[in-house]
Amino acid sequence: MTKAPALRLATIAVHAGHDPAEAMGAVSPPVYQTGTFVAKDTAELMAINSGEKRGYVYSRVRNPTVLAAEQRVAALEGAQSCVLYASGMAAIAGALAPLLEAGDELVALPDIYGGTIRYFRDVLPRQGVNVVWAASGAVADVLAAVTERTKAIYVETPTNPLLRVVDLRAISDLAALRGIPVVVDGTLGGPMNQRPLHLGAALVVHSASKYLNGHGDLLLGAVCGSRDLTRRLRSNQQASGAIVDPHAAWLLLRGMTTYALRMAAHNAGGQKVAEFLAAHPKVAKVHYPGLTSHPDHALALSQMTGFGALLSFEAQSQDAARHVVDATRLFGIGASLGGVESLISQPGNTSHYSVPQAQRLAMGISESLVRISVGVEDPEDLIADLSQALEGC
Repeated sequence: MTKAPALRLATIAVHAGHDPAEAMGAVSPPVYQTGTFVAKDTAELMAINSGEKRGYVYSRVRNPTVLAAEQRVAALEGAQSCVLYASGMAAIAGALAPLLEAGDELVALPDIYGGTIRYFRDVLPRQGVNVVWAASGAVADVLAAVTERTKAIYVETPTNPLLRVVDLRAISDLAALRGIPVVVDGTLGGPMNQRPLHLGAALVVHSASKYLNGHGDLLLGAVCGSRDLTRRLRSNQQASGAIVDPHAAWLLLRGMTTYALRMAAHNAGGQKVAEFLAAHPKVAKVHYPGLTSHPDHALALSQMTGFGALLSFEAQSQDAARHVVDATRLFGIGASLGGVESLISQPGNTSHYSVPQAQRLAMGISESLVRISVGVEDPEDLIADLSQALEGC
């Protein structure tokens, strides 16, 4: 019997997790908006509880719509399994919870999302976990931060908002020698551009609100990895109740059907806008791994197949940065990214607002930094908008 060929990403994004034949022929996955499922008798209930029969008991434990969305995300990542959470931050907390306990250490890279910094600064220490900050994302600096108490390494790549790229293969290989799992926030790359699990990571985390959903109408997080690890995550999630609403899962399913199309537009638009800004006389520097001037461009080429649509640039001053943000017409001033609409902001008052100014500056996040999430509008229109905003500086 001939083996069916492996499906490509665009096909997976449309079909994974849903079989119309199992849903009365419905082409769109049904929304099982229910808290409880009933069994025909006690024998059936016990069979479902034990796993002898496929079925559902309570949506805090498992829900068909949520499971379909989890299976689709897992298929996109090439993972055995996925667990969905109510937000990206909940996914980060959920990914780390089974790996860490009081007395353990987490090694974290310094250039990460501001909300994650806040969680590592304000929450984990109260749980008895010591967060050790590597001096940089360089492999030698990460290795230098590891001790015998290190139970996980946390990486974000590309990073937000400076778009640095971390060598996942090298860090994962070194961590594996010590039996330490590497947890990667892969939101800015997405499975079309980068698959951290294939580069040695143990778990990959997504703010699924961003590229995976792509329509700015949802908060959701995802963690993908081996079934052994996700089983531990799921057990903890069921016990704590940090679950996903079925309608939110359905919105994610719908968003993912166009994932490959949107990402192709995001990648192309991000590259064009970055090249325009890099050539503009009123822009001091552009942070985008698709540019040959980027310090991690060669590394990005080796572990990414596209560079996404988030970029940042240095205006000539803090006032100039604010002027550009306020003067654009097509870009909304907003804190998110990865949607069909383009957004613009200064990280100091959005993504890294919770990080003290002195720490932001030490991270390289200047007051003149502007962050852009390129949507799927025509790049030439976005460039014209940025051009008129920059000319007024």
